[in-house]
Amino acid sequence: MTQTRRLILALGGLALCGSTSTFAQGYPHKPVKVVMPWNDGFPANSTRLFSQELAAHYKQAFVVEPKPGAGGEVAAKQVMAAPADGYTLLVTGSSITIRAATDDKNADGLRDLQPIAQITTTPYVIVAKAGKFKTFKNLLAQAKASQSRINFASAGVGTGMHYLGELINLSAGVQMVHVPYNTGSKQLAAVMGGDVDIAIISLVTAWPHITAGTMEALAVSSAERSAVATNVPTLHESGFKDIPAIGAWIAVFGPRNLDPAIVKSLSEKITAIAKAAGTQETVKGWAAELPDTSTAALANVLRTETSFWKKLIKERNLPVAD
Repeated sequence: MTQTRRLILALGGLALCGSTSTFAQGYPHKPVKVVMPWNDGFPANSTRLFSQELAAHYKQAFVVEPKPGAGGEVAAKQVMAAPADGYTLLVTGSSITIRAATDDKNADGLRDLQPIAQITTTPYVIVAKAGKFKTFKNLLAQAKASQSRINFASAGVGTGMHYLGELINLSAGVQMVHVPYNTGSKQLAAVMGGDVDIAIISLVTAWPHITAGTMEALAVSSAERSAVATNVPTLHESGFKDIPAIGAWIAVFGPRNLDPAIVKSLSEKITAIAKAAGTQETVKGWAAELPDTSTAALANVLRTETSFWKKLIKERNLPVAD
């Protein structure tokens, strides 16, 4: 090989090495599509809030596109099939870890996508009609005294709310009966109407009823007390040390093999948005919280939760969502 040819190849290699950096520095130079599996509610509000703020930071449109269906699989599969150029992103929820745990054909946030950052989180809360139990301890006492006569509502078979109820059954030695509903509003209506004794539901959904005094909050599923529901004890405080802190979270993903420089840029912008006073005020008003927004933290959550759900589903032979 001649010296001239070696020089040409070396310069070509340098150009290739610099192309990714140049591309990332110019990102985004056109609108970014943000695919989500919801039409409305807290998850959709979180998606729109951060998309609007990302648009302001980058001075480029971030267009939200609802793609509901199959428990989030429709949205996830669309992003999995998109080019890994940063112009198609996914915002989805914590159900991705349960679905990954139940079927290898489902989207896995670590295997099939590129984690970027969590944006919001809310614990599950156990609620009853005001005055029915007053404390979580009283609920369990009644459940033990009337085996199988206490029932609990969740957002559906194979959801985190359903599995949390089964974890409480296992830990407390009770047999509360699961009654699935497909929306939070139906869960709450069932509790208020006396069709079910309690609901396991996101704090965001139940919060207006708790503050209005029509429902009582018995316990939250987070490791620490909620920043808004400060008087509601955690399950850990209630004696359930073996139940992990779980809840509903919302996170941003990209296609697999997304340029690390773009991942870093998005993560940094999301962190800046989360630290802004306006964002904090808005999210607190929803009764939600802002989590660790680092990419590493999201990857750890995905790894930990997927492993936990796989073990629980197998050991308890729990039913899974279609």
